[in-house]
Amino acid sequence: MQFTPKCHAPSLHNFFHFMTSRLTLPTDMVLGTTYLCNSRCTMCDIWKKPTHPDDELTLDDLRKLPSSLKDINISGGEPFLRADLTEIVRVLKEQCPSARLLITTNGFLTDLIEKRMREILAIAPEIAVRISVDGVGDMHEKIRRIPQAFEKDMETLRCLKELGVRDLGLAFTATPENVTHLSKVYDLTQKLEVEFTCAVAQSSEFYFSKMNNERPEPITLAREFRHVIRKELSTWSVKRWLRAYFAYGLMTFSTTGRPVLPTAPAHDFFYLDPTGFVYPSVVDNIVLGNLKKVARFHDLWFSPQATSAREKLAEQQQAAWMICTARTAMRENPFR
Repeated sequence: MQFTPKCHAPSLHNFFHFMTSRLTLPTDMVLGTTYLCNSRCTMCDIWKKPTHPDDELTLDDLRKLPSSLKDINISGGEPFLRADLTEIVRVLKEQCPSARLLITTNGFLTDLIEKRMREILAIAPEIAVRISVDGVGDMHEKIRRIPQAFEKDMETLRCLKELGVRDLGLAFTATPENVTHLSKVYDLTQKLEVEFTCAVAQSSEFYFSKMNNERPEPITLAREFRHVIRKELSTWSVKRWLRAYFAYGLMTFSTTGRPVLPTAPAHDFFYLDPTGFVYPSVVDNIVLGNLKKVARFHDLWFSPQATSAREKLAEQQQAAWMICTARTAMRENPFR
């Protein structure tokens, strides 16, 4: 979700100036490999976007990315619809050797995913995969509008386990329709012994291409998040405590519009769209530049256009709390 918390404007503006004074190369990126998608999700219109493979990022474009990146979410559309996905992973591995690579997929193309992952695992055996599952049983089919959506994803999950994918999980997006399934999908991940991540459906005119997503009912949403938080805090895993904090932050932001920590879009992280445009995040519709039009990422990141975009971003005072924005905030504020 995205809000404009007026009462927090001064602190956000001061935070922008602080971040600008210490601007370095980013550490986190969401990479949109393609806008092609074989799903028809109720909360996303990416599948309606006109797109042509000739306009998409090339491997040479990706070779411009900075080696400073530590976390790369390979997304779409549906990333497995890129015929050269294996080569994309190879380039990312070579260009950003310290980065954790994660592929987010709807999981519906089981045979194709199996074929590509056999190739990818030979290049990056530690790569992570998250399959989007927005409900148990018929609820997932209702949200994704794909026949037998849940059964197809469970088959893909089984296949990836057999291939030896070690960092495997389910990703849930809460909407008014499926919010009561947040805890159900979480419990399913515990049964299947895979990771869990979540988000709340948001509006984005350039990424999700949908501006009318409604928020789930706050009391119900908070109840579902508290279930996850209690379960995660009952363990002795620091990683799961951090997941509980992320869920707490998402619950707080989704019900109040206030992030629990200041985030730094266009400073610590960015979204790279399939045609080369660089945005602060997947919800901030401000262009820092286009990777296709520069020789080096450095030339884009420190350009006058990027500086102007950051100033505009600060003036808009839009806050966000998603995994791509929260990760760096949590990393930089460990005691908070």
